[in-house]
Amino acid sequence: MLKSNKFIKIVIILGLALGLSFVGVKYIKKPVKSLSENGVTKEEKVKRGDITIGFEGDGEAEIPVVNLDFDISGKLKELYVQEGEQITEGQLLARLDDTEYEKKLKTAQINYKKALANLAQKEENKRLSLISEKQKLDELKSKLDQIEAEYLPMVEIKEVYSKQAIDMRKASYDSAKSAYETQLERYDILANSDKDIQLEKANVEASKLSLEMAEDDFNSTILKSPMEGRILNISYKPGETISSIKESGQATADTTHFMVISDSGKVEVVVPVSEIDLSKVEVDQSVEVEFEAFEGQIFTGKVIYIDSLPKIDNSGLVTFDVRIELDSGIDKIKSGMTCSVSFIIRQRKNVIYISNKAVSMLDNNQVVKVKDENNDIQIRKIKTGLTDGKFVEVIKGLDVGETIIIEEKKVE
Repeated sequence: MLKSNKFIKIVIILGLALGLSFVGVKYIKKPVKSLSENGVTKEEKVKRGDITIGFEGDGEAEIPVVNLDFDISGKLKELYVQEGEQITEGQLLARLDDTEYEKKLKTAQINYKKALANLAQKEENKRLSLISEKQKLDELKSKLDQIEAEYLPMVEIKEVYSKQAIDMRKASYDSAKSAYETQLERYDILANSDKDIQLEKANVEASKLSLEMAEDDFNSTILKSPMEGRILNISYKPGETISSIKESGQATADTTHFMVISDSGKVEVVVPVSEIDLSKVEVDQSVEVEFEAFEGQIFTGKVIYIDSLPKIDNSGLVTFDVRIELDSGIDKIKSGMTCSVSFIIRQRKNVIYISNKAVSMLDNNQVVKVKDENNDIQIRKIKTGLTDGKFVEVIKGLDVGETIIIEEKKVE
């Protein structure tokens, strides 16, 4: 009897176990259409791509340009390049008619040589005058010494000489001494005075400056490229008169600068960033740029400069210009093209990702519902990483191409 009861209990337990197993299998492999009777389900494929956290702004492309102008006015004589041409640093671009400037240069050279000659003549004249005056001074000194040698002994022994003889010798001595002192003063004045020479030196400096200016003007009749780049615009043709007056501001197709060239290896984008978002921007920060003219194509770059001064529009909005340099694809971009810019704060590239809505919690685990090849549903545990608020990185548990189920509540 005991054995019979025991057998009955075992059968009941096995029956319950089989029933529970049957129920469990039905739950895991339940058809999709009956998963959410009170909601809407949709299927999505597991994808591979980038997850990015950041913020966006609108910008405009600027190709760094150099405005080239002649420093002088004149008639354009030769033009050696054309618009669209690639040029190298130091390449000869254009030449003005240099006839008048060559004449001015020759005149300045003659005047400079004349000033140098005048200076040399003045210095030579002074040297010769000093020699002559020194010779006179030496002669007077010798004569004074001779008379003094005769006069002083007579004074010491007056009783030997008559008063008339002493007076005559004294007159000769005073005259010789006065002549010597006058010549000495004349010589000192000549030796220490260089007023005429300084004036000639000033004339030399003025002539030299005029010569340098004439040389600069003459050399300015040719225009060379200061950098490697591409010619964007040429405003004059040979035979036209070019003014040296230059304008400032952004270069456009109707610019009056003689020539505009671009830095062929650089394209920049300027984005006004609000003061609220500025704290999220830093130099060398990575960005992604999409131009309206190239929709769907992403250009990469980095922040190279953040303006220190704000711009305030009529509504009071405060922004700061952020300048970005693109890494590649710059040959397609034209100055003035508009674009949207994503400032990257965090990013995971080439990762598996799914919609955030597909992830739910079960027993403190992240899970998703996966549809297999038999159209059955599995609840699968996964591990997630970075999320941008819309999509989430899947570190473990899913493969690219698998189908996941997203359940959303019906909108009443």
